[in-house]
Amino acid sequence: MLKYEQWLQSIGYLQEQIEDFFQMTKYLDQEQVYIPDLVPTAETMYVQERLEAFCHELEEAYYQVKRLNAQVVLEGRLRLGANGRYWLENEELTCGRSVELLYNDGKGVSNIESWHAGRIDHNGTKYYFTGNRNLQLEGVTARLKQHL
Repeated sequence: MLKYEQWLQSIGYLQEQIEDFFQMTKYLDQEQVYIPDLVPTAETMYVQERLEAFCHELEEAYYQVKRLNAQVVLEGRLRLGANGRYWLENEELTCGRSVELLYNDGKGVSNIESWHAGRIDHNGTKYYFTGNRNLQLEGVTARLKQHL
């Protein structure tokens, strides 16, 4: 059975392997799979189409792994600024900003707080956390990770 540290290390290796695969296929650069010297036939076009569908799905998993491995660069409590936006220390959190919040969502096995990933967004009236639209953000512990 893998220990926690071994599990984290294997996630790091997985990130490296996915990055190598994306570099080989050039998918992240071109949003399509690059196959050198591809002779277009019914079979090769099918393979390229399936690889692109696979890469699309893998990209989402890749960003989840990347988020997991990213270093925390700032942590503190959210405060509402005079302009209606939330701030973490000296960092203004505008729409689309990735953030992780520490709170108890009541869904876990144990009754403890845990980190939840999401974004800060705006609904035309106020800013909210995409991971829990009803969460009152003022004073919630938040952290920002190295840019994904």
